[in-house]
Formats: sequence, structure tokens, C-alpha cells
Amino acid sequence: MHGSRPVLISAIEPETPAESSGLEVGDAIVAINSINVLDKSHSEAIEIVRSAGDTVTLEVLSTCTVLNPDKIEENDDEEDSLYCGYLWKLAGYASGLPSDKWLRRWFTIKTDNCLYYYKTDSDDHPVGAVMLMNYEVAKDCENHDQTFRFDLRKDDAPTLHLAADTQQGADRWIEALVQTVDRCQLQDRRVEQVKWNQLLEPGAIISPDCFGYLMRLGHTSSNRRYCILKDGCLYFYYDIHSQNAFGVVCLYGYTVHESTDQSINFAFEVLPGDLGQKPLYFYTETEQDQKRWITAIEYSIKQSQCLQMK
Repeated sequence: MHGSRPVLISAIEPETPAESSGLEVGDAIVAINSINVLDKSHSEAIEIVRSAGDTVTLEVLSTCTVLNPDKIEENDDEEDSLYCGYLWKLAGYASGLPSDKWLRRWFTIKTDNCLYYYKTDSDDHPVGAVMLMNYEVAKDCENHDQTFRFDLRKDDAPTLHLAADTQQGADRWIEALVQTVDRCQLQDRRVEQVKWNQLLEPGAIISPDCFGYLMRLGHTSSNRRYCILKDGCLYFYYDIHSQNAFGVVCLYGYTVHESTDQSINFAFEVLPGDLGQKPLYFYTETEQDQKRWITAIEYSIKQSQCLQMK
């Protein structure tokens, strides 16, 4: 079980009832022996399991595409991996039970800010995964049963004990993990900032990248909206006197271009890199405004991408 809410399955022990029942890494546990655990912590869920006796019935929900092995297999390419290599892992992480056995596993940090581990570097399906949000990376100098050791720690979650083959290897892994944890925290803070900005009136957003009225083109009509661009996000207001934004679009991964549609003057389009996201079409009242918005959006997106990479 993984230390999060809801509690997630982070590893499946081989040749166990969990494996034979079809349980998968990433499954969210809804109930244990008919006891709802959606709002339970990892330690509370473990206590329910321990007090259940010989038979444990789990109700699970397979919704975690981040940890789903099938999804990983479909998207498994080199671009998805930020750092990888073999590490030693202290057994007992999945069960939460103490152990002195060290296992050699292939670890990969991926762009979804998760640390996956496999039995070997040739395996497609991970035996476990850790979402690195809110974790702390720390060197373990007190235990001498394994050299070049470091830990992944998080409140209300079991500690993942790891070790490299060399001090240089340990230092590189610690650096890569710290960078990923920092990136998680930055993204979390940015989400909270976007939510906060959406509650503000237009004049309360500090140092916007651009602001003014835009005509937004729909399938059959267009609407004139007051817009504010800030840190790669475009906030929509009914007018300049609105008390808060009625909508926001985060433009991370988008590109902006002048429109190829010659039937509308001063039009431009903001297109997503992901085909599953929605393109945006606007036009302005003057050519100067068109160029101002295109330049500002391009700059704001680049700045937000630089922040994400730090």
C-alpha cells in the first residue's frame, strides 16, 4: 500500500493471492472488508488489514493511469525517463514490515514525477512506484549495514531505503530525486496560485504579462471577454468590473500563431501540443493589439516552461 489518500497499491508480491486475483500497481483501495478507507491514512489502512484475520477482501478502483502498468507499457520510451539505473532497495517497503534483506532493482524517474522500480532493466511492468510529491530525500549516516545509503521519507508513509554501488552514484541519485521533489512542490504551489488568482478581481492580479479585451471565437459565435495573462495562464472575465474570473486556461505546452483564416482581421490561434487539449481562437480590434497579445503569450509560455524545468 502506498502512503497517500486514497491508499494506492504500490507493489505486488509475486506468487501471492494479490497477484493471482489480478490486483495491479496503482489500484486505489476503496474498502477493506467492507470498511470504507477512502479518507483513511496509510497507517490506519494497515491497522484494518492486520485486524482482519486470515481473510482480507479489498474493493479497488483502477483509475490511476499514472501507476497503471498497461499505460506505462504503452508510453514507455526514452523521452519519458529523466534518470535511471540500478539501486539496492531494502525489502519490506510494500508491507511496512521491517527487513534486513536488500534487493537489487532497476529504478527510473519519469516525467510524471514518479519513481518506478523493476526487477531488471528489461522488464516492462514495474513491481512498485512512488509518487514523489511531498517526499524528503535524506542520506542515512546512522546505519552501516549498507554503504552509500539514502532514504525517501514522507509523513504517514513507509520509508523507502535505497543504496547505490558507489558514493558518486548515490550523490547523482540524490540530486535527481531532490530536483524531482522540488519540481513537484513548485507545480503544487503554481496550482494553488492559479486557484487563488481565479478568485481575484482583474486589478488585484500583480504584474500581469498582458491584459485587455479579446474576442474569443467559438464554433458558431464569438464573445468579447476581458482577459489577463499571468505566468502562462489566461484568465477570463465577463468584463473589467467582474469580481473574479469565470474561467482559466493554463497554456503550458501551447504555441501561438497568427491565424491562417483570412476572413477575420487580426486573428490568432493558441494551439496545444497535446491533441487531447482544446485549441483557442481569438481576434483583436487592431493589428497592434494582435501583435501585443501574440508576443506576450509566447513570452509567458516560455517563462512558465523555464520555471517548470528549474
